[in-house]
Amino acid sequence: MEKVIEVRDLRKKYGNFEAVKGIDIDVFKGEVFGFLGPNGAGKTTTLEILEGLRKPTSGTIKMFGEEIKGDVIPEIKERIGVVLQQTSFLDHLKVKEILELFASFFKKSISIEKALEMVELKEKVNAYPENLSGGQRQRLAIAVALINDPDLIFMDEPTTGLDPQSRESIWVLVEKLKSNGKTIFLTTHYMEEAQRLCDRITIIDHGKVVETDSPEHLILKYGGESKIDFSCTPTPPTEKVEELERELQGKIHKLDDHCRIVTKDLTQTLEKIVLWSKKNNVSLTDVFFIEPTLEDVFLNLTGRELRD
Repeated sequence: MEKVIEVRDLRKKYGNFEAVKGIDIDVFKGEVFGFLGPNGAGKTTTLEILEGLRKPTSGTIKMFGEEIKGDVIPEIKERIGVVLQQTSFLDHLKVKEILELFASFFKKSISIEKALEMVELKEKVNAYPENLSGGQRQRLAIAVALINDPDLIFMDEPTTGLDPQSRESIWVLVEKLKSNGKTIFLTTHYMEEAQRLCDRITIIDHGKVVETDSPEHLILKYGGESKIDFSCTPTPPTEKVEELERELQGKIHKLDDHCRIVTKDLTQTLEKIVLWSKKNNVSLTDVFFIEPTLEDVFLNLTGRELRD
């Protein structure tokens, strides 16, 4: 597969503090690549180096097969778009004028109408940024990043603080961009977002890469076991619950008005619970399956302590 980004032994020091400690990254053409990590992990520093906003202490970076030495060369800048965590606009310029300004920075650009159509802002073409909602301002920031029709798009937490509708619209846009062959480098603190959008994910912590794989494989390897929650009517006596525990070879945990069993095999465990309920004339109610998610993976790999 064609590599759009290739990073080897990337390091960044601030005095005696090493924020990035020799990481390797490969990003392939046409994929949504997730770059995740807790606060202080070195994620933002790495991203800003790749965007050309910071200089690395050492290591090699290639984009589109070209090694980056010093500043990102103009030919590569023409092929990338950047969505920052926060974007400030000149409030005295209309949406249309902002896009015209950024389009003028590049040799080629898509039409203003197409850019606004992609982010569903056509009706705001003559609006001022100060009159846009938070979601609309973020979609404008994405339109600015897309104005040069980039092959590679960096998105740094693009949906932070947005309402569910705005977040969904950006997710759909990312999926459309991928279907059109764009490569997307995404950072996010929303594990649901990463699990839905990303083809592969690198998790970084303490300046080092912890693991890289697809969301599905990460969940299988590090997500932990599945859980079944269920309630019973009537409430079975203790000896019957102990009988089920022996059958399942596991502890049944009482949680308020329901029970929970942790299992590696949902189907087999559920079959045993159903057979037990029939045998003991117990009706199962409120049965829920709780499968491991990318959030479980993230916490298992980076710890559960609070990061500030």
